[in-house]
Order: sequence, then structure tokens, then C-alpha cells
Amino acid sequence: MVARGGRDLEQSKRLERGLIRVRWFGVILGVYLVAETNAAPPPYASDTVLVAGQALMAALAGGNLAVFMATRRCRTLPGIERTGLAAFLLDTGVLLALGWLFSYDPKGATWVVSLVLPLEAAIRWRLEGALASVAIVFANEVAREVYMAHRFAEAGIYGGAPLLRYPFLWSNVIFRVGMSAIIALVAGFMARSLAREAENAAQQAARFEESARREAAARRELAAFNTAILAGVEAEDLDRSLANMAGAIGRELDFETLTILLREGDDLLVKGMFGMRFYRDRIPLGTGVTGVVAATGSPLVVPDVSRFPGYIVADPEIRSEMAAPMRIADEVIGVLDVESRRPDAFDEAAIASLTRLADQVALVAHSNQLLSQQRATVERLRELDQMKSDFVGIASHELRTPLAAIRGFTSTLIKNRSRISDEQVMDFVRIIDRQSDRLARLVEDLLLVSRIEAGTIQLQPKDVELRTFLHQAVETFDPEARGRIRLDVTEADQKVSIDADRVDQVLRNLIDNAIKFSPTGTPVVVDAHLEDGTIQVSVTDSGEGIAAEDLPHIFERFHQAEAVLTRQAEGAGLGLYITKRLVEAMGGRIQVSSRPGAGSTFAVTIPQSTETTSAA
Repeated sequence: MVARGGRDLEQSKRLERGLIRVRWFGVILGVYLVAETNAAPPPYASDTVLVAGQALMAALAGGNLAVFMATRRCRTLPGIERTGLAAFLLDTGVLLALGWLFSYDPKGATWVVSLVLPLEAAIRWRLEGALASVAIVFANEVAREVYMAHRFAEAGIYGGAPLLRYPFLWSNVIFRVGMSAIIALVAGFMARSLAREAENAAQQAARFEESARREAAARRELAAFNTAILAGVEAEDLDRSLANMAGAIGRELDFETLTILLREGDDLLVKGMFGMRFYRDRIPLGTGVTGVVAATGSPLVVPDVSRFPGYIVADPEIRSEMAAPMRIADEVIGVLDVESRRPDAFDEAAIASLTRLADQVALVAHSNQLLSQQRATVERLRELDQMKSDFVGIASHELRTPLAAIRGFTSTLIKNRSRISDEQVMDFVRIIDRQSDRLARLVEDLLLVSRIEAGTIQLQPKDVELRTFLHQAVETFDPEARGRIRLDVTEADQKVSIDADRVDQVLRNLIDNAIKFSPTGTPVVVDAHLEDGTIQVSVTDSGEGIAAEDLPHIFERFHQAEAVLTRQAEGAGLGLYITKRLVEAMGGRIQVSSRPGAGSTFAVTIPQSTETTSAA
């Protein structure tokens, strides 16, 4: 807050304190001069003049004490200005009264004390105040000259000589007022010049201060950006990188809160927070401050969040907020959001700084996204390469095994037919048939995987009776396997519309898997029923179960690849993968529950009515 004339409260107080000290000196000097001036009084002087003079000095001292106390108590600029005006009026009254008091001597020099007024007025109000004080002195001197001419004319005394009249002398008035005017002009122009120099110095200091502030802000901004980059590159994944960046920027720039949100579709997702106890994980575009910024692509400052339409309350103590879009070219990829518990906490410089910072964070985030995508691509290529190697190894083993059996038994029959009994021939033929079937299934599975991944599987639903269909599916197994299958269908014959071939393949894969991995002779329970428009089928075995760490991968391709060459059970590790994809193609789902040593249960849910589609 700046006073008239460029002074603030503290400067005005310093001025008053200085004038108070001068006034105390004036009191001491005045007491002495009053006594000396009245020591040898000319005619018409009396003890009354001495008493009145000392009374004026006492009034000046008392008034000065009051000014001192008022100055100490003042807490506002208008208050100190009123105190200064009262002090000036006190000085004016005392000084002019002294001139009138000692007017009994026409040649006296007591009027000189009035020259203090233009000096004080110039100090207080510059040239304008000094000239105003000259006007006061002029009026006072004219009145005093009239008084002296009248008084001494009646007395007939002038300069100690009786019967000589004292005339009204304009020259006296002009001289005294002229001296006041000269002092007023000199002091006024000096005060104005000094004030202008002070203002220029203050403006230059303000410019230097603003420049220093901007430089410091730029250094802090650069430091925050460098810290954010270092924090971002230290983390291996994008989410952790953004979380580290939010903390680094918030601490470096001393923000109360800072949140980094990335755009995913039509929503903003929180990826990094600093100073926030809670924040909504997902914010729709156009909702709240950050949603509006993401939708419009323009930065936004909200001085009072309670007046913002649709404001999302994350912390009830928040009073103001600013947010800037994170851009890559013309695309908004996210929002950088800062909140404060103080109202109107952000200005144009703050939002400009945040906008620049948001652009830099966007570059880092985008680079991390590209790096994450690159890592994912490399990992995927590595997986594909491994899968290719697994496939070659599995296919080679699984194809070689039945082919070797077929070739071996065929060669034996050709070379030793005359020495082999008919019963042995039939055994050999059955083995060849079984291995041919195994080979055919493997080739069929490989082709089916290819069609599934190419999205060319066609579903052909037809009406079947559920109980009959399930019994027929079980009948396709060999007698030994059928003896272990326990089918439990709680529904009466009821027609359902399904792709019978694909459902049969799902059941066969699950039952084959259960028989394969459970002890010989233990039952495999198949339970089926209808529920809420769906077919519920579960297959439960009594095997060793599935380890918890393997459950998330049980439906992946070639999941058995590591053990397939050493275990005795047949299979390329494609059965459960094919089963899951077929179930999903029919609009259903498959789940598995298992405990090591207690067997496993695969539960399939598919709609009672399947539409004709092409499965992707």
C-alpha cells in the first residue's frame, strides 16, 4: 500500500518520528529564545508576553508528545496521514502565534520562525504543500502588518522615537512572504526531484526484483523438470514413472498437491499423486476441472472451487485449483492438476509455468509410453519366438511319436506277416488305428488353433436334447475311459440350440484332460444342468491338482511345453487353450478351481441358444 507522494506506512512513520525529534529541539530552543527575547523588553512588552511564550512552548511539547503516542499506535496509512496533518497544524499554530506574540517590536525578527512551515510542508507534500504554506504565511503577514500599523500609529511610537507614526509597509510583507516563497520553491522542487528519483529507484528495484523472481522461478521450473525426468527414467513401468514424477515436481515447486492424469478413451485416469489423500481413479471428459481441461485442451484457473459447476470434491479443504493439458502435437494425452487449500492461490504466472511444465511432462510420459510399448513388443516377440521353438519341439515330438508307431508296426507286418498270428495282426492294426487317430487329432488341433487366431471359426447351432447329447458325447470314449466317467444330468430331456460339434470338442478336451491327469481307476464326474438361460457343465477329477502359480497360465498355448517331453501323458498343450477360445466364441466362460492333492474342477457356462457367428 503506497501513500500519496509515494510513501508507505513505514516510511510515513519514519518521517513523523524524524519531525518529532526536530520538534523537541524546537521546544528547547524556543524556551531559551522566548526568555532571551523578553529579557530587555521594549515598550509595551510585559511579563504576559513571557508567560504566553512559555505557554506556547508547553503546548508545542504537549502536542509533540501526543503526536509521538499517536504515531506509535497507528496501524494504517490513513491514520498516520491524519496524525501528520494534525502535527503540521500544531506547528503552524505555534509558529504563527509566536510571530503575533512578539509583534510589539516592529523591527523584531521573530517572524523568521514561519519559514519553517514551507520546509515542513515540502517534506510532507512536496511542491504543492510548500506553496500552500506560502499562502498561509502571506495571509498571516498581511494581517500582522495591518495590526502593527494600527497599533503603533495609535501609540505614536516608532523605533523608540515618540510621536512618529508606523506606516503599513508592503515591502515588509513582500520581503517576508518572498523569503517563504523562495524556501518553498527550493524545498518543493528538491522534494519533488527526490521523490521522482525515489520512485524511479523503486521502479527499478521492482523490475530487478521481478526479474530475479522470474529467474528464480525459471530455475525452479528447470530443476523440477530435470528432477521429474530423473524420477521418471528410474522406474521401469509407466505408472511408477508418473507416480515418481508427481512426487518430484510437487516437492521441487513446493505445491500443496499435484496430480498427473492420463487420457484413456473418454476418461482420465489418475497415474501419479502428491499431497492428496484421495482422488477419483476415473474422471469422464468434461467433468470437473481436469475433465473440462482435457475436453477443451485449454488451461484453467479456478480461484474458488465452490463456484465451479460440476466440481468434483476430492478433498473438502481444497479452495482453489489450476490445471493444464498435457499435449503431444495437437493431441491431449493427459492433464497436470494442482490444488491449494488457500482461495485464489494461483495467478497468470503460475498457470503459465504449469502449462510449460505440462508440455514437458507430456513428452516424458509419451516417451515412457513408447518405451513401454517397445518393451512389450520385444517381450511379445520373444514370447512368439519361444512359442515357435516350443511349437516346433512339441509338433516334432507329438507328430514323430504316432508316426514312429505307425511306421514301426506297419513295417513289422510287411516283413513278418507269415510269422505273426492273426491275433497279433489285429493288435498291431488297433495300435496303428489308435496312433492314426492321435495324429489326426493333433493335426486337427493345430489347424483349429490357426483358424481361431485367424477368426475364421464358424458356429453352426442346431437344436439338440441336452441329456441325449451328453450321453452320446460320453459314448465316444473307449470302454476303459467310459467306465471312469460318472455323468450327472439333473434336467429332463430339454432342447437347447448349440453348436454340437464345438460343445462336443469342449467336453472331450475337458474329460480327456481329467482322465489323463488323474490316477487310474479314479472317477471323473461330469455334472450338467440348466440355470438362468445357460448350460452349466463341470468336470471334476481326483488328480494331483494344479499349483497356484500355474492357474493363471492354465489356458495358455503350450503351457505344458516344459514337461511334455518328460511326462507320460500325451498332448501338445493346446487342449485347454482351444477349449477356452471355443467357449468364449459361443458367448460363454470357463473357470477352474483346484487345490494341490485334491483334484481340479473346470466349470463351463454357455448360453442355451447360440447364434451363428464367426469367432475371432
